[in-house]
Amino acid sequence: MVAYTDFASVLKHPDRFFIDGEWMQPTTNAQIKVISPASEEHFYSVAEAAADDIERAIVAARKAFDEGPWPRLSHAERADYLRKMAQELRARASELAGIWAGEMGSLYAANTNIIPIFAGVYDFHANMADTFPFIEPHQPAQGGAGYLVREPVGVVAAIVPWNGPLMLASWKIAPALLAGCTVILKASPEAPGTLLVLGEIAEAIGLPKGVLNVVTAEREVSELLVRDRRVDKVSFTGSTAAGRKIGSICGDRIARCTLELGGKSPAILLDDYDVGAFAQTIAASTTILTGQVCAALTRIIVSRSRHDELADALKSQLDKVNVGDPFDPSTQMGPLAMQRQRDKVEHYIKCGQADGAKLVTGGRRPAHLGRGYYIEPTLFANVDNDATIAREEIFGPVLSLIPADDERHAVQIANDTDYGLNASVFTNDPERAFSVARQVRSGTVAHNAFRNDFTIAFGGFKQSGIGREGGTEGLMNYLETKTILLQSPVDVTTPAAVDA
Repeated sequence: MVAYTDFASVLKHPDRFFIDGEWMQPTTNAQIKVISPASEEHFYSVAEAAADDIERAIVAARKAFDEGPWPRLSHAERADYLRKMAQELRARASELAGIWAGEMGSLYAANTNIIPIFAGVYDFHANMADTFPFIEPHQPAQGGAGYLVREPVGVVAAIVPWNGPLMLASWKIAPALLAGCTVILKASPEAPGTLLVLGEIAEAIGLPKGVLNVVTAEREVSELLVRDRRVDKVSFTGSTAAGRKIGSICGDRIARCTLELGGKSPAILLDDYDVGAFAQTIAASTTILTGQVCAALTRIIVSRSRHDELADALKSQLDKVNVGDPFDPSTQMGPLAMQRQRDKVEHYIKCGQADGAKLVTGGRRPAHLGRGYYIEPTLFANVDNDATIAREEIFGPVLSLIPADDERHAVQIANDTDYGLNASVFTNDPERAFSVARQVRSGTVAHNAFRNDFTIAFGGFKQSGIGREGGTEGLMNYLETKTILLQSPVDVTTPAAVDA
């Protein structure tokens, strides 16, 4: 069986940053130690960016956009680079899967299947080069010819969290590059490895200098990217607290921003759907990334008459989950990503008990695991929707079972939250599912599943964020819209016109 130690030396330049098309030495000797959450031992170390390193990355991205060839290539030419990135990601899937499992505790077996899907993000956007309306002809009210032109927004700071860095980065990088933007990718200190591999891939495919730059930095230094006027747009995925600050900084300087933030997502079980099938689906989704998923369905809303039956069914499913080494093929749920995250989850479990909710199962470190940041899948029953565990994002495998009087009350509970990222409705009637989905204030509402689809759009209502990622909606976030009014029409199908 492979282990995290097998991937400790995969990175070619962990002591450097990928800036301006090369691996640059950092300006200080500061390093970040990445800890493997399954063993609590050192996995590998990377360079930590200082202010001068951020400055070099901004200068490189700015020059590549203002003077380099990238924004002036055709969309088709940029698409070719995206396809090459996809090929390289697939070729290195096993390595990427091992790094991700080693630094975050995600399941290695699952990762090897998921990484190729992430590679598909680049193919998806490459295909948009031929279908997206970068230029739209219009008939102006006062005559002549009008054109709605969509051009790259400029230099993008892409800031991603530790839970799913490669996926989240890909949904930022791919549309930004297709649009013609240049990117500064800021990796989290806890999980930088897969993003440093993206730098290696950019070098391998000959991506023009400064188009993609990769640095790892702590929050204080990262904020320099957000504040710098040379950065035209910030695309951030992370906590609502951090997003609130980033949004205020961008607002102060009128910078563009996309914020994909936290969630406290409801799963509504209607009375015509099987309790056992529902429990199986919810339990399985709870184990994904050990519940460290912003879109996780953690508020389970059920009619009072079925509450106790569902509590028993969920307990039965959660108690079967095999918690253990993320590299063991039999493991169904790995550790939490870090010590502070386990401390946070344990704090919320204590809050749930203090607020009077019934701890049905879980809430402790698994007895057979003496090391690692592990926690059992946890279920609380008879949770009041005003309780702390029902209001605040826990980011761990903790479910709150909330009773409702009827369908209308269930929808009211679902909407009674500061968040609105994800939701699901469980019913055998698709029309009823659609009706309830239209009433739930959430960026995504699925039917009978834990499900999202970035190829359409992903993002949240309320404090779950601003803007969307994925699909044509996501590409729009990396484009500025320009209206051109001419006295007579021109041929906009020529390469010079389309990609000017």
